[in-house]
Amino acid sequence: MAGAVPGAGNSSDQTDGPAPVQILDLTTSSGQATEVAQSGLDDAQTSTDSGSGDGTDAETSTPSAEEASSAGNGSSVRPAPASGTTSSVRHAFVQAAGAADAQFPSILPAATDPQADAALLTDPLEVDRFLVAGFTWTGGADLPEGVRIYLRVRENGTWSPWYLNEAADAGRDDRTTSGTGEFITGGADAIQASVVGGSLPAGLKLALVPSQPQGEEVLDADDLKTTEAPPTPVIEDAAMQPQAGRSGALESSAEPTGQSTSAVTAQSITPASFSTAETTARPASTVPAAVPAALPVATSANGLPVPVTTRAEWGANASYMSWDPDYASAGHVVVHHTAGTNNYSAGQSASIVRGIYYYHAVTLDWGDIGYNFLIDKYGTVFEGRSGSVAAPAGRMSVGAHARGVNTGTMGLSMMGDYSSVSPSDAQLSSVGKMAGWFLRRAGITDANGWAGLNVWTTERYQAGSTISMPRILGHRDVGYTSCPGNVGYSKLGTIRTIAQQQISGSGGWKAESGAWYYLKSDGAKATGWVTDAGNWYYLDASKGGAMATGWLRDGSSWYYLDGSKGGAMATGWVSDGGSWYYLKSDGALATGWVADAGRWYYLDASKGGAMATGWVSDGGSWYYLNSVGALATGWVADAGRWYYLDASKGGAMATGWLRDGSSWYYLGADGAMATGWVRGPEGWFYLDGSRGGAMATGWVSDG
Repeated sequence: MAGAVPGAGNSSDQTDGPAPVQILDLTTSSGQATEVAQSGLDDAQTSTDSGSGDGTDAETSTPSAEEASSAGNGSSVRPAPASGTTSSVRHAFVQAAGAADAQFPSILPAATDPQADAALLTDPLEVDRFLVAGFTWTGGADLPEGVRIYLRVRENGTWSPWYLNEAADAGRDDRTTSGTGEFITGGADAIQASVVGGSLPAGLKLALVPSQPQGEEVLDADDLKTTEAPPTPVIEDAAMQPQAGRSGALESSAEPTGQSTSAVTAQSITPASFSTAETTARPASTVPAAVPAALPVATSANGLPVPVTTRAEWGANASYMSWDPDYASAGHVVVHHTAGTNNYSAGQSASIVRGIYYYHAVTLDWGDIGYNFLIDKYGTVFEGRSGSVAAPAGRMSVGAHARGVNTGTMGLSMMGDYSSVSPSDAQLSSVGKMAGWFLRRAGITDANGWAGLNVWTTERYQAGSTISMPRILGHRDVGYTSCPGNVGYSKLGTIRTIAQQQISGSGGWKAESGAWYYLKSDGAKATGWVTDAGNWYYLDASKGGAMATGWLRDGSSWYYLDGSKGGAMATGWVSDGGSWYYLKSDGALATGWVADAGRWYYLDASKGGAMATGWVSDGGSWYYLNSVGALATGWVADAGRWYYLDASKGGAMATGWLRDGSSWYYLGADGAMATGWVRGPEGWFYLDGSRGGAMATGWVSDG
């Protein structure tokens, strides 16, 4: 786990190296259920009724006999900290705000129970960590009549609700797609799949895509490890009605929602306690060896209204692409969402985009990612389909986001499931601005207008027909899908309002000579702190109002303005120059002890606030931080010797006699567990190395 984001064991973009896409076979080529696909059926009723267990496995390590006997008595020297000692004064504890408890979306009435009604049901299965999942089958694009596919996943030890996975009403116009849309996670390590319905699809597979996919691996049923999972709710979009394939009518209106929600606009507000800020490098005396440097600013080509992370910047693997860009005149925007848990971190977004790219290009055989642009819940925009950023005004690279109307539209996908929760303000702001940018370049002045849209394949409408559609519409308006979710769809009015402001040019972000500026409503360039769509930015007055990136000193505090996230002020964990730092909820760099997701970390002020690992001396006690910086408790082996970190004393290293379970142990002045003969005030004692260092009673043979 070296390099993992502290406090969020599966939230780092850097944690995972290349790994194969895992494939789980659920039915055979003739439509027969595999053994693994039926493994959970016998236990379905018991699992539903019991309501026990949370799928979390805990293990407490103690020294084994072999390890204890090889450790020896050791010396009386204190443990040498791996990265130097820290200040001897403990700073006030800081409760982390960057890892808020995830909340399930409100539960809509479920038509089915994925466990009790299952025709196929796997056991809860442990798998290698993945970020994107999807189901594929052989045959036509439609699932057999009445068939519904559900998936739930385990993230950070917690099982998600069951999610309905729809057949993808997307794909290239020149071929059919036999698969579901992508399902995104915040880094899942266990799954359970369910199929409800009488006629099973042939060749049904579940693909699990990691952050850096490389090749594929078919999972062997004999090698799969089962785990425990409690009953969880079912999430089904109310717009999805039970239907035969795609023959049932899906309730949606191609009319604007009529909302007049005002767009999120920037305010030139200086946060309390912020003074004149410095954008120079941090003083060498308080900075790590690698001075933080500004990250590459995302492209602003073609007058983009917000920074866009290009394919090169998020790491698109050219070998997966087999579909060259094809430009066509376009004047409509189709808004989408992805299925999934919404639990991803900002650091995972690029990895998720890579996973979606693989799933679309390789698994579904589209040859490229289907969306023109993807927008995460933090408002960061990623280029999708090749050629989208470089598209000439009034044209767009034809995608695979809405089969039948791919030509003539730009597809914007909000990363997350917005069936019953709302997209963030930052996300809506970026979606609206991108839509307005596109329409304005096409010479369209009314984001709330309607226009004819040509239909190229027979999906919801007849091929060859022209339908009147809003300039900005939802995927469900042109297909049999609930996308972009009920709540997401209700926000189209907000998106249109923001797009109209972008078209009208009333202030906002502007790229100029390679730098970003924020124009106030009177056209003047803002300086100082500015908030926009829930994020804070700093406009440097000494540079004419140019947006700052990298480390910023303001008063006595340091802040990090993340160039990879459009210059937004960072909060939570940040990796820079090989070290981890923690920014509090107000963006200020934390030092001292920090609690995050139930674990403690130490941010070393003498190392510029870098997260400590290894031994730390603080307030007269020794503490041990593991490889991901988390405070260890219980038994810890270090350099061949055992130590005990006492949870009842805040994780401080124990010395002297210690009772653990029913046995006594002796820890020297340096904390190392002793073995062999030890003299105490009441005589001699024998610490039995063959019994993990436990104190012996009764007869002992020695020598």
